[in-house]
Amino acid sequence: MGPVTLSKQNRLFWLGRYAERVYMSVQFLMDTYDTLLDGSDSSVDYADICRRLGVQNVYTSAEDFCRRYLFDSAVPGSVRGSMDNLLGNGIVLRETISTPTLAYLEMAENAMEMASRSEAPAVELQWVLDDIMAFRGSFDESVDLEGVRDITKTGGTVERLSLMLRLDREPEHLRREALKLMNRLYKTDLTTDPAAMHTISAFALEAADVSKEDLLGSVEGLFVV
Repeated sequence: MGPVTLSKQNRLFWLGRYAERVYMSVQFLMDTYDTLLDGSDSSVDYADICRRLGVQNVYTSAEDFCRRYLFDSAVPGSVRGSMDNLLGNGIVLRETISTPTLAYLEMAENAMEMASRSEAPAVELQWVLDDIMAFRGSFDESVDLEGVRDITKTGGTVERLSLMLRLDREPEHLRREALKLMNRLYKTDLTTDPAAMHTISAFALEAADVSKEDLLGSVEGLFVV
């Protein structure tokens, strides 16, 4: 692989992070919507979710959280804001990822907009998930250079690990994802923080007992990208 500029590395890395952030957040919020439908507004501790995600709690109820965190781009850290950033990175990288691949991100953005106007957005949100999955498949087919693909996939794995740790999702798969991250790193030119890399390596390869807080800090602090 020829050298990839730092600017392009940044775009590729965050393309992967935002794609995974939108995908996992939509999945999580769809589950939360189901909880609201099955119970009461108080059955969802949205204040705790905000704390775990590291976002400001500006919401008045669990239902308000579900809708505004999903659809209000003016709310810092919202899923809609991440979707906008994902599409923005894709537009800049159009020549790298191809126009047909970019089209799937545009379709995901359109599905998100339709979901925001729906009283029961489950179908439209599923379209968002489907379009992001199609984007991933098209990305693999369109980007010839493995090292370039692995920068984006590294970003996705970092985001997946971060959200798994924050939201206690699939804790039994954490070590597998950490191994996947390390395997992909070796195929990129990304520069890592030595201390963070040591912690993740000890967890992934040596089955070291690393606290969730230390592992999350190392995952988030692994790159300056």
